[in-house]
Amino acid sequence: MERLTGSRSRGAIGGRLARARFSIVATLAAVSAIVTLAAQTPQPTMPTKQLMETTITDASNVIWNAFDPPKSDEEWAALEKAALALIDASKLNAVGGTGPMDKDWAAQPAWKPFNEAMLQASQGALTAIRAKNHEALLAASDQLYPPCEGCHMLFNPGVVNQN
Repeated sequence: MERLTGSRSRGAIGGRLARARFSIVATLAAVSAIVTLAAQTPQPTMPTKQLMETTITDASNVIWNAFDPPKSDEEWAALEKAALALIDASKLNAVGGTGPMDKDWAAQPAWKPFNEAMLQASQGALTAIRAKNHEALLAASDQLYPPCEGCHMLFNPGVVNQN
């Protein structure tokens, strides 16, 4: 009889240890997932206005000004550089910058579709550029303008009419 009690006691302790190990492993997995997710979310280092002025506007203008087909590999490379910059800036723009209203803007339901449309148009431009397909680049350029104008009209109305 004593032997049975000893087995149960060891079994109970072993079960608790197994549950404790499982709990520790589950906690570590959850922390790891949170850290990984945080690492994947871009962390802004500048206000949205500065991102617009230093990256998005310049990169968009390069793409919009490709009226004529590029004649050299260097011209295609410049377009690719602009499309890549615009893609990365779109991802950062999605979370909002460090400016006083930036996080509030990015949290608004209207922000996401505008930004997503900019990202998709930028990715379309990159695909066209890598294929050296000027017509597809022009189509992507046409898709890029409406989300930019729409977002500016809603979130920064005065910028649409600036030269």
